[in-house]
Amino acid sequence: MQKPFILYLKGLLMGAADIVPGVSGGTMALITGIYSELIQSIDNLRLQQLNLLRKGKFKAFWKDVNGGFLLPLAFGIISGILFLSSGITFLLAHHPILLWSFFFGLIIASIFLLINQLKERKWNHFLFLLFGFLVAFGITKLPPTAAADNLAYLFFSSMIAIIAMILPGISGAFIFILLGVYEEVLQTVKGSVAVLFNFNWVEFQTVYTKVIVIALGIVTGLKVFSRILTWLFNHKKEATLSVLIGFMMGALPKIWPWKTAIEKNGEIDWINTNPLNMGVDAQFLPAFALLITGALSMLLIERYAPKK
Repeated sequence: MQKPFILYLKGLLMGAADIVPGVSGGTMALITGIYSELIQSIDNLRLQQLNLLRKGKFKAFWKDVNGGFLLPLAFGIISGILFLSSGITFLLAHHPILLWSFFFGLIIASIFLLINQLKERKWNHFLFLLFGFLVAFGITKLPPTAAADNLAYLFFSSMIAIIAMILPGISGAFIFILLGVYEEVLQTVKGSVAVLFNFNWVEFQTVYTKVIVIALGIVTGLKVFSRILTWLFNHKKEATLSVLIGFMMGALPKIWPWKTAIEKNGEIDWINTNPLNMGVDAQFLPAFALLITGALSMLLIERYAPKK
């Protein structure tokens, strides 16, 4: 058993990764050598284990749920998310081109890394890739803001986003972006801390209702998808990777850093723009430098990941 502080630090890396689109919490679990135990621990969680608590068998419960592993890891993940959420929110508001350039580089590198993991290149893999591309591209064309603060939609998005904790290669933040709730989730996480220091009962109810809904979606997704996705990754890895690659390719327009605002029916819509037509507003040189930095960061993460 690893020391709790070491597990906390590994969880911190996973939480930080899941805030940033393009870096997978599952990838960080692989890098730090805890992926197999994480999947097995999630699969072993059962409602029947609560009977041990009711009977006062605390040691048996703790051992059965692998609490010495999951608890410090969970605290680390939560800490990583809380520590970065405010900074990311600030950058989204004040330096969106530079931030999205870094994200874009991360995702481009992730796509190439996933392609390199395909040991076989068959025609049906192309069909799986095309399927993933069409699904993701179609979702990027939906108006996300209409549903971003809907509680049912937040639950669904959180449930899907937790795939990143199970399957390396795609991040929870990336899923949140794709479904149009990334900024809403970030604001909720940031607000969950701020409202405790500037307490207001109405705001507290609003923020923590969303926190509970997001948490329930994550827990539900973990339990529902863990076994399915683990089986897919172990038995249908090529097809699964092909869908993931297509999914990420189809979503790239959503991450494009350079956008122009236009008004449609009284609402603001953001359209992808050629940075060369934006002049100094494009911040082209620093944005391009950050794009390369993001790509190199992802390549370095993969470079030092254990090959299994």
